[in-house]
Amino acid sequence: MSSEPILSVRNLSKTYRVFGRPHERVFQAISDRRGSGRLHCFEVPAVKDVSFSLNTGESISIIGRNGSGKSTLLEMIVGTLQPTSGSVTRPERISALLELGAGFNPDFTGRENFRMAASIHGLHQSEIDAIEEKVERFAEIGRFIDEPVRTYSSGMYVRLAFASAVHVKPDLLIVDEALAVGDIFFQQKCFEFLDSNLRDTPKLIVTHDLASAVRLSSRCIVLENGHVVFDGEPLEAVEIYTAASLRANSQRRIEEAELLETSNAVVESGGDDEANVVSESTSLTTSLTSGVGLSSASELLQIREIAVIVNGKTTTAEPGIPVVVSHADDVRIDFLATIGTNISEPVWGYTMRDRMSTPVFGENTIGCAISVDRMEPGSYRMSLGFLWPEVQQGEYTMTIGVGDGRHSLHHEIVAWVQSVLQFAVVPKRDVHGLFNNDLTSFSFRPE
Repeated sequence: MSSEPILSVRNLSKTYRVFGRPHERVFQAISDRRGSGRLHCFEVPAVKDVSFSLNTGESISIIGRNGSGKSTLLEMIVGTLQPTSGSVTRPERISALLELGAGFNPDFTGRENFRMAASIHGLHQSEIDAIEEKVERFAEIGRFIDEPVRTYSSGMYVRLAFASAVHVKPDLLIVDEALAVGDIFFQQKCFEFLDSNLRDTPKLIVTHDLASAVRLSSRCIVLENGHVVFDGEPLEAVEIYTAASLRANSQRRIEEAELLETSNAVVESGGDDEANVVSESTSLTTSLTSGVGLSSASELLQIREIAVIVNGKTTTAEPGIPVVVSHADDVRIDFLATIGTNISEPVWGYTMRDRMSTPVFGENTIGCAISVDRMEPGSYRMSLGFLWPEVQQGEYTMTIGVGDGRHSLHHEIVAWVQSVLQFAVVPKRDVHGLFNNDLTSFSFRPE
């Protein structure tokens, strides 16, 4: 990687001013001109003092909940939105897929829009002619390439936009959730193109697809309320983002339950039938949403003294040294778990992820109809076992977690520990895909 960053963002902030009445804009302009500092509006900070750098050959994913400032940040980086303060140093040729269809003239054909976009990026006529057929073939929109883009579906928009953006050989590629619009086949095609043709092109990607964030990036930034709360390893970023989201959802559900309880108290002053209905609803909501809340794994769950037993042979787990397994191996994990809270209805489970952090398989005690008694804070000797499935050769990491509740869809996650173990799989035969699924029959006959 080059020591000189291709993108530099320094103390970038954006604050929107909201005016209650039209004439307040005039008063505010006068105050700003005089430098009095008086506000005739209220301010809404969208991005607050964000700084980071992107080097050549590096890719960064930006994740965060809705309203965290992701799209506003990208618009300032691209230059379509002026920051309130801070600075951006950007390369000359940026390809950006922001708002769907942004930059397209709806009355121009797809071909005309591509050629115009390529010219804006500084390509000469001969260069545009050389890649035009590639763009047309990649977009796969047929005769619509010569129809006005106002006649396009959202899928056709994103196909042409992506094809145009990636074939101009950008110095920096910026994508804001654009691929979420396309169908699964086009998404796969885009990922394959990024891997094979733009592997070394710096990328800045905003996505809600956490697997894509890990797969496409070497770093991950987590935004929360306009602030950068984490900038580092993608897997750790996903854990922080997931914990914050679950914590917020849990709090929201508790507030909804409290609101129902308040409604119950009001209705109880009326007829008995209405009171009973609200009371039952409150009871149901509370049972599904109440819980111990969420915190970091270090506070609520610690796992240590791990031993792996494969086909009866014990291996002491060591960091960085994978346990070698194969199809149908009987695997048991023994460990010491320290729990920092009461768990009324414990749900224990695991997830196995591949090197791209894609969940490949896993299970929990609810799914296996295993009942676990109430657990108090303290340390427990624990063991879980399973048969290793026939999965693709490679390395896998294991996450162990605990939840609270008896319902398979509505129990609350308490805590989890990622990458407690590393496994290396050696298949006994070829694996076609993520895992094999044997044929149950096959026949043929001459016609």
